[in-house]
Amino acid sequence: MKNYIKTVVALSLICAVIAVLLAVGNAVTAPIIKEKENEAVNQSLKVVMPEGEDFKQLDFADFDALLPASITEIYKEVSGGYVFKLSTAGYASNFIIMCGVGNDGKVTGATCISSAETLGYEHTYGEKLVGTDITTINSVDTMSGATKTTGAYKDAIKNALEAFRMLSSDGAEGEGA
Repeated sequence: MKNYIKTVVALSLICAVIAVLLAVGNAVTAPIIKEKENEAVNQSLKVVMPEGEDFKQLDFADFDALLPASITEIYKEVSGGYVFKLSTAGYASNFIIMCGVGNDGKVTGATCISSAETLGYEHTYGEKLVGTDITTINSVDTMSGATKTTGAYKDAIKNALEAFRMLSSDGAEGEGA
């Protein structure tokens, strides 16, 4: 019985020490990880809206019920454009895209920031969508050999364009007028 108690106490102490070490490690690395994530997002904002100057993240709860489910974050640019962070699934899940829509309702840029896809087409497909709007996006072809990936990409961009139309002040922006 005495050995049993010693074993339980020893294992409990080991677990407590490991838990403290993990908590300290998390406390040290969490701010660094958050900073790197913010840096990646800021770089993506400039990639998808190169002319953008001042981006403000909007409180997503204000729009959650109105917008397509693929939209996970919204950033408003000072001139009236928006950048949308989208999550969709192509061939694999966790396909994360950033899409900029200028105040004229046209795609200013789109880039894949995270993907489990293996083909690589998702990294350059956004270039084909620059300049399209809600009325012209269907004219951009999917890529042969990656139709599921590029189809999901294009659908996500359509969601961003539709969200822009919903969020724009007069509702007429993005109509291709």
